Amino acid sequence: MADPVAEILTCSDVTVHGGTLPVWTAGQGAPVILLHGWTLDHRMWAPQIDAFADEFLLVMPDRRGCGAASAPPDLMREADDVIALADALGYDRFALVGLSRGAVVALDTARRFGARVTGLVVSGAPLPDVVPREEVIDLDALRALALAGDLATMRQQWALHPLMHTRAPEAAALVAEILADYDGRDLLVPSAAPTLPHEALATLAMPVLAMTGEHDTPWRRACAEALARTAPRAMQALVPGAGHLANADNPARFNALVGAFLRSCCDPRTRPHL
Repeated sequence: MADPVAEILTCSDVTVHGGTLPVWTAGQGAPVILLHGWTLDHRMWAPQIDAFADEFLLVMPDRRGCGAASAPPDLMREADDVIALADALGYDRFALVGLSRGAVVALDTARRFGARVTGLVVSGAPLPDVVPREEVIDLDALRALALAGDLATMRQQWALHPLMHTRAPEAAALVAEILADYDGRDLLVPSAAPTLPHEALATLAMPVLAMTGEHDTPWRRACAEALARTAPRAMQALVPGAGHLANADNPARFNALVGAFLRSCCDPRTRPHL
C-alpha cells in the first residue's frame, strides 16, 4: 500500500556551503521551516504533515551531516543554511519550528535573522548557557563506537537514553526507523554549538513558543521555563503524556498547540489559546 504522507511530499536540493541539503515540502500557505533533532531526519515530522498541510507550506530539510544531506556537519553554519533554503525557495519571511538540536538551530537563526522570522517554536531546547546542565549525554562513548565502526551498538546505546524514550507505539516505530539509518557523520566530525546566553534570548522580538513534553528531562523543562521568562513575547506549553520527542509521542496535542500559535503569528491581532 502506498504511503499517503510520501505521496504529498516533494523534494528538491538546496545548495549550501560545502554541499547540498535535500528539502521536502508539503502543503500550501504561509511557510514553516521544521528542523529535526539529533540522529533523526526530516521524517520525524511525519505526524505533523496531515495536520498542517491544508494551512501551511511545510519545509522539512535534512540538516547538514544528517539524512541525505551532502553538506558536512557544522552547527555554526546551520542558521545560514536556513536562510539559504528560504532564499532558494523564495520565502522572505517564515516561521520556524525546531526540536532538540533543531531548536538550537532555530534559536540561532531567530537571533541572527530575526527580521525574517514571523514566529518561533522550540521544543525540548537545550540551553546550557542559561540553565546549568543537569542532563548527561556521553558523547565521547558514542563517538568512540562510531569511530570504531560499531554503529549498531552506538544506535542501541543511544536508543536507551531518556531523550529517545517514547510512550506511543507509533512514535517508537517512527524513531526506530529513522535511527536505523543514522550513520554517525556528525559524531565523526564534531562541531561547536552556537552560544545562546540570556542576553541573546532577550533580544528575540518575534512571538516564541517554548515547549517540552510532560515527561521530557527536568533540565529540558527548566530550559523551556527560562526561555519563556526571558524572550519578550514568549509563552510556554507542556505536551501531556509525551517525552522529549513530543511531536511523535502526542501529535494531537502538539499539533493543536503549534497550530494555534502559528495561526496567531499569521494574524498578529490574535493570541493563541494554549
